[in-house]
Amino acid sequence: MFEQMNEQMKSAMKPMTDLATLNMSTMQDLAEKQNAMYSSLLSENMSYFEKAAQQKDMSALAEMNKAYVETVQETVTDTAKSSYAIISEAQQKAGEMFKGLSDEMTSKFQSAAKA
Repeated sequence: MFEQMNEQMKSAMKPMTDLATLNMSTMQDLAEKQNAMYSSLLSENMSYFEKAAQQKDMSALAEMNKAYVETVQETVTDTAKSSYAIISEAQQKAGEMFKGLSDEMTSKFQSAAKA
C-alpha cells in the first residue's frame, strides 16, 4: 500500500522534478557562459593595459583602443547569442514537457470518464 502511494507520488511529481532539472541545467550552462565571458574580458583587459602602457604613439594607441573595443563587443555579443540559444532551447523543452503533461492528463481524464 505504502509502496503504491510512493510510486503514485513519484509519478505525480515527475513533471515538476523534470522541470526543476531543466532549470538547474539551464542556469548552470548560463553561469558557465558568463564565467567564460568574464574570464575572457579580464584577460583582454590585462593585455590591453600592458600594451597601452608601452605605447608612445597616439595613433597606435587609438588603433589599440579600436581593436580592444571591437574585441569586447564581439565577446559580449557572442555570449549574448549563446545565452539566448540556451534559454530558447530550455523554453522549447519546457513547452514540450507541459504539452506532454497536458496530453497525458487529457487521456487520463478521458479514460476515467469512459469507465
